Amino acid sequence: MSDGLAEVPSTTLERLREAFQAQRLRAPLTRSDLVSFGIREQLDTLTDALAGHSRAACLSILDAVLAERAKYERPVPELVWTGPEGANARARDTAVVLRELFESAQKRIVLAGYSFLNAESVLAPLSVALRERGVKASFFVDVEQANTPTSDPDARAQAALSGFLTKSWPFGPPYPELFCDRRALQPGPPWSSLHAKCVVVDGARAFVSSANFTTRGQERNIETGVLLHDPHFAAQIERQWLSLIEGDFVAQYRGNRT
Repeated sequence: MSDGLAEVPSTTLERLREAFQAQRLRAPLTRSDLVSFGIREQLDTLTDALAGHSRAACLSILDAVLAERAKYERPVPELVWTGPEGANARARDTAVVLRELFESAQKRIVLAGYSFLNAESVLAPLSVALRERGVKASFFVDVEQANTPTSDPDARAQAALSGFLTKSWPFGPPYPELFCDRRALQPGPPWSSLHAKCVVVDGARAFVSSANFTTRGQERNIETGVLLHDPHFAAQIERQWLSLIEGDFVAQYRGNRT
């Protein structure tokens, strides 16, 4: 079986393993199951190797192949895409990737985003992770830069971040930690925005994208991104964001939110 899966990317096998583990895919596996799951390539190879086996047997096959590869392989980046695709496209869907990241989180998510317009459906799986699995989340969000000076920048930060929760987190507690760039609390010039869009899950996987956390960005625009199953890079980008807290470059929301 391992030889039959030799040409299938490890990221595809990892997705299948996670889906079998979470029972989003069930045995016996069929081609139509794979297509519905978003896999369009190497269908014959995958069905030849996995079809006809029980869920436990499929997990054993995938575990054996992935364990063998782990001795030799570096993680392969996955292309992630929103928008129309040509016949030979092999990218993964932005909304699907983001949902799977939220659903798989076990400990911690660090998320940075510019726009969260109409984000309820995008963030709903994350709210479940916080509520049901005790996942901790830290959000670094853009707030509109002030037009006038203020003698109390912290009060401005608290108001802006409270407004973010009201508009973009209708799920109730538990809430993510919220942070914003202190530079946005005073008027420009210079002008700045927190324009990054990225997610780090459990310090092991990182998703960096042009797509905002909006229904347009996830479903209708043309956007491109990359998903990296690379703990070294994921830990590095997580540290980059958390260092902003340590250096007091960001203001934290202190509202009565738990």
